[in-house]
Amino acid sequence: MEINVAIFEDNKLIREALQTIINGTSGFRCTGTFANVNQVEADVLFSKPDVILMDIEMPGRSGIEATKIIKAKFPDIKVLIQTVFNDNDKIFNALCAGASGYIL
Repeated sequence: MEINVAIFEDNKLIREALQTIINGTSGFRCTGTFANVNQVEADVLFSKPDVILMDIEMPGRSGIEATKIIKAKFPDIKVLIQTVFNDNDKIFNALCAGASGYIL
């Protein structure tokens, strides 16, 4: 059984690198990559992920706000926050929003 992963990341190089890593790893499949979270509900319905890699800082709506929406509508989906910030407040807020964990 494959684990389906969706990626929400505004940086194209990071988004493509994560997609390559996921698709090259046995048991995982990237089902969607998205540069923003403006249509996060529709994107999740389209990609049907088991796990979401969510950038904490996205243009427009933040990854934290998107995580709240995802967890309210799709509580079984796991959300991992990815960030380059070592900001305890942002990480704490992401976990409070329903993220299952974070990757620095």
